[in-house]
Amino acid sequence: MTPKTRTAWRMALPALMALALAMPAAAQDAPAEPEAMSMAQFAPAVIRTDSIPGAYEAVHWAEAGLVFVASVPSFDKGTPGFIHVLDAADLHPIRQIQLPRRPFALALDRSAGRLYAGNTLDGSLTVIDAKGGQILDTIQLGQPEGEGFEHTRMIALDEEKGLAFVTSPGQKGVTWIVDTKAGELLHRIEGGLWTAGAAYDAAAGRFYASGGGIEEIAVIDAAGARVGAISTGDTTEEGAEASQHFLVNLAIDAEGQRLFAADADKGALYVFDIAGAKVAKQVPVGSGMLDVAYNPARSEIYATWRGVERENTAGTGGLAVIDARDYAVKQRIPLPSHPNSLEVSEDGRTLFVTVKAPHDKDHPDYREGALDSLLRIDLERLGEGGE
Repeated sequence: MTPKTRTAWRMALPALMALALAMPAAAQDAPAEPEAMSMAQFAPAVIRTDSIPGAYEAVHWAEAGLVFVASVPSFDKGTPGFIHVLDAADLHPIRQIQLPRRPFALALDRSAGRLYAGNTLDGSLTVIDAKGGQILDTIQLGQPEGEGFEHTRMIALDEEKGLAFVTSPGQKGVTWIVDTKAGELLHRIEGGLWTAGAAYDAAAGRFYASGGGIEEIAVIDAAGARVGAISTGDTTEEGAEASQHFLVNLAIDAEGQRLFAADADKGALYVFDIAGAKVAKQVPVGSGMLDVAYNPARSEIYATWRGVERENTAGTGGLAVIDARDYAVKQRIPLPSHPNSLEVSEDGRTLFVTVKAPHDKDHPDYREGALDSLLRIDLERLGEGGE
């Protein structure tokens, strides 16, 4: 993958057209995988709605019985975005919230009842009253346009301290820390390459921002200081061309002090020991690996892969269910065409997955006007081993 290709893909992160490389040799040592689950096996565990144009992240609010989905129907400048509000039990639509800026990432402050939408193409956050749908504020973080334009990407919240951590995946990585109570930017932390993924340990007051480069994961404290780094050790030279990994998304096991990283370049899950600041395990997932989520209630890790790469734009992806204790892949579920974002319910019994329809007209599954999907998966009915 050339530097130009890497840069173009990462700067188009909202489209998430993952370009994957071959699996590293060390990843082949993972436990044998089960056969892919058939749709007939999968059907009893899932409710699906194909009703959302341009679906991206979803977030669940158990107290209100709602799931919110970020929607970007068009990338044309000046077009609006939407938050689709659905019933979390059966996915029937409740309302839509129209936003002047297009939302891609979502984070929910459940204690304050506020929804934060990352406006990737505008470098800002929109603050929304989660119950009523009113827009409360827009917080500009990066330069919104022109040379030096800065995207926003992922959002992580510290509800107790009233902080939002936001990543920006440019060649010069940036992390912003926002005072959510005052609606003001507190800190701008520069450093890293393609800073994209985000995970937060509230008890330790540590934010983890992942991307590429020599030190793929930056460790930042709540006061805005970079206090450490975690690395695979595989990249030994500075610059985009030398980078061996792109850790596009992160999830955290705060109790076990592990980070789970989705490596879009290698199509693999990387497990990091936080205390040792080193790789503990690699698990092959699939081309265009994208999102990762951890479920402590079931000791499971979920990972999506999109099934596309530069040499194969006609592929389809799926969902992997991985045992968080021994890293065995328990299930592989095909989800045509391009599984995207993951959200584990607050009680750990349900998984929400957004699935995107193909936009490439040469893709065999392309249909003009096709809408994206949200899946509600009952993890207890999903069963063991796809039986």
